[in-house]
Amino acid sequence: MIIPHRKPCIESQIRVKGDLEELNYILNDLLAFKKELTVLPSGNSAINIASKIVSRLNINSKTLIPDMGGWKGFEIYSKLNGLKIEEIETDLGIINIETLVEKLKDNDIKSIFLTSLAGYLAPQPLKEIKKVCMENEVIFIEDISGKIGGDSGYGDIIVCSTGSPKIINCEYGGFLGISKELIEKMKENNIKEDIKNILKTYKVQNIYGSLKEESLRSKKTYRMCNNFSKILKDNIENAYFKDLEGISVFVECETPKDIVKNVEKNLKLDNGKSLFTLCPLYERIFKKGFVIEVKKMDVLKMEYSDIDGISLVLNKFLNG
Repeated sequence: MIIPHRKPCIESQIRVKGDLEELNYILNDLLAFKKELTVLPSGNSAINIASKIVSRLNINSKTLIPDMGGWKGFEIYSKLNGLKIEEIETDLGIINIETLVEKLKDNDIKSIFLTSLAGYLAPQPLKEIKKVCMENEVIFIEDISGKIGGDSGYGDIIVCSTGSPKIINCEYGGFLGISKELIEKMKENNIKEDIKNILKTYKVQNIYGSLKEESLRSKKTYRMCNNFSKILKDNIENAYFKDLEGISVFVECETPKDIVKNVEKNLKLDNGKSLFTLCPLYERIFKKGFVIEVKKMDVLKMEYSDIDGISLVLNKFLNG
């Protein structure tokens, strides 16, 4: 069975250049709270700038990252910018609010980095996290790459990758968003112009048209990824997070490498890349098994029957 891989929509490939003001309007319409946006070469460059902002506002402070289900760039760029890393224990990547409140009693913690979807597998309680962070004057940096098009954009800073295979899938780029309140704080601390000058060093191609076209489809893309993930969770006994949103699916098993090897003889993406990620893995979950990367499929060109077919192949080897 050959599965089409995610690629930019035709309109995105044709209308590459575009208007930045139009793009900002469309992107902000997708966010829970409006932001001042900057297009950048990658999601990692956005994380780097976010780390610089936190570091400049709170020198030598601690930043929290989840113990699993995050992104490796959270730690890499925080350390590069002089922040001290501390992990917060999660429920398989999902923040427990009581644990967060207890952790923030440490007054040196001034920021937290999280993905909107823990490991692309399950949603964070974003509204509650935002409330706790506001009450404790903690800067919330939210990576929305896997959930834009869904309920996201609560962070004081948002970062997003638009590389492949993300919800906004341009095969290049990313963007940074900063809340009005945090911009005012940056002005008060005389770092707004410094950050603005650092942002000028990132030269970005005009892909505003591509970003616009992919953004206009992001709600449908996210919904279809979530719908297809739900079918797989319902069909596969050992799938996790059955009642939660997600754009990838974790399946627990004792011999993930062997199962994936056998499945890939019968199930392949048309670009030759794997549909699966072996676990345990920090970016997904610290459990033995594998992740079905639904976000890698061209979900807008697939039918529900295709997902049933994928389920049959997987169950053949999981239950064989």
